[in-house]
Amino acid sequence: MIDHGHNGFEIPPGPLAGWGADTALLGQLVGAAFDECPSCPEALLALVGESAPTTAQLVERACAAVIDTLGGIPVDLADVANVDSPVPIGFRRLALTVAERGGPAELAAQSEGLSVADRHAAARTATAVFVSEIRAGNQQLRRV
Repeated sequence: MIDHGHNGFEIPPGPLAGWGADTALLGQLVGAAFDECPSCPEALLALVGESAPTTAQLVERACAAVIDTLGGIPVDLADVANVDSPVPIGFRRLALTVAERGGPAELAAQSEGLSVADRHAAARTATAVFVSEIRAGNQQLRRV
């Protein structure tokens, strides 16, 4: 049982808002991860992984932040052919869709095609990337 709370972040609705992405859940996850809570992120990641649109939205937001910072997505984050990559395949598949300027329907379909475990791993990576961008000051989000 979780006996504490975290201020979340207000995650703006992205391209998957109309597909059922839960931005409130994403805000809670990002807040808990930003606060470096040892217990809450894992429970929230499990919920995000259950939702294909929410996972896709999180990866899209992380990729958008990287694009804002670097001008593109590094090949290592989207190389689906590299079987030895430390980046989870679910994240790489979704990041490749973003890099190729796939629309919300493509991103949602790609996420639906992933297993819950792959979405969970993709969400974990996306959270780490997104929180790093917030810490670096590259993303200006409001705490709620």
